[in-house]
Amino acid sequence: MEKRIEGIGLKKLMMIGIVIVAIVAVAAVAAIAVISLDLFSYGATSSQTLNPSGFMGMAMVVYDPGVSGAAQQAATLIANDLVARNYTVVLAGVRSATVSNTSGYSIIIAGGPMYFGKVSSSIEGFLRTVPQSAVLGVFGTTGSGTFSASDFASLGQQVASASGNDMVALRLILQGNETSDCADLASTLVQLDD
Repeated sequence: MEKRIEGIGLKKLMMIGIVIVAIVAVAAVAAIAVISLDLFSYGATSSQTLNPSGFMGMAMVVYDPGVSGAAQQAATLIANDLVARNYTVVLAGVRSATVSNTSGYSIIIAGGPMYFGKVSSSIEGFLRTVPQSAVLGVFGTTGSGTFSASDFASLGQQVASASGNDMVALRLILQGNETSDCADLASTLVQLDD
């Protein structure tokens, strides 16, 4: 009788273990699918125009918020920095109707989360629509406080193949250094626009 109780307990324990492994596997596959299919970009449908006190030019800042929303926060920092430099800025989610018209902007910035060394597919698609005449800035939020040379190189290759634009500034936005990284990107783009 004692062996049978131990056997039943062992079987139940193994079944519980199998169920836990199956749940973890399904959760991992679901997370990878959400990231790979860029599902969070579909919620980025809003846009707003930010007006400065003076006028230096027109800029568009496009973002894919990603899972954490860090890219949207970075885009907002960049947009506010450009407004402080007297640019009228359209801040728009990558799926908003506003991003379909990229004419008239001297500076266009696009960014989103970096997944597996690449910026999101929605941002890559947007880069294909940017006119060659615009100064282009591209950023990727990393979720890390350290710089990865391979991520930067991968971003550069992705942008070069998608945009073909000669006037491009790239920036990885590091966790904990967002304000400085965003200001540096905005400053570089304003200098390129002069």
